[in-house]
Amino acid sequence: MDGTLIPMDSSWSFIHRILGTVNAASIYRRMYEEGKISYRKWAELDVSTWRDKDFTLVLSKVEDLNLMEHARESISILRENGFIVGLISSGLDIVARKVCKELDMDFCRSATLKIVNGKVVGIDKELAPELKGYVLRSIARDYGISLSRTAFVGDGDSDLSIFQMDIGLKIAFRARSEQIVRLADYSVKDLLEAAKILLIWKGSN
Repeated sequence: MDGTLIPMDSSWSFIHRILGTVNAASIYRRMYEEGKISYRKWAELDVSTWRDKDFTLVLSKVEDLNLMEHARESISILRENGFIVGLISSGLDIVARKVCKELDMDFCRSATLKIVNGKVVGIDKELAPELKGYVLRSIARDYGISLSRTAFVGDGDSDLSIFQMDIGLKIAFRARSEQIVRLADYSVKDLLEAAKILLIWKGSN
């Protein structure tokens, strides 16, 4: 989602910038990157910086978010050609729900915040990057689709657990990771280009 379907680096950072909690969050991010805390602990600490803050401004800003260029057209083309299309993101549900609704996604998986009376009280569920592959495998199984008929579009190291899998097609979109580029079957800079590759791939399988 972040960096592929919407033009932002991180939905977490997006909220920190709005609420003025970037500095506090950077401390916890450094602890996680240095291996001092788990992903779950990082998510809990990161979200704790938003507690007791009025979240209505964030929700308003989310509604104003724009989709990535050609996202709507690309998803529409794929759906018209029989693809099951969805989102798997370590980003946050308040953004993911908007994206999935606007693009009429078949499935939507992301981290989930606990929000009560317009304020964040914690995190209900995180989706660690290393679990994305497991989530994709589970979704494919639910739809009765083999991994060889599954494709994925991603852009960064948080997608590695999927790009390291043996699936039908892997496309790097404006990749922010050299590893992703190396593991990808194709590397593109436009979502319409990704959609065209997917249509050709579907026709050959």
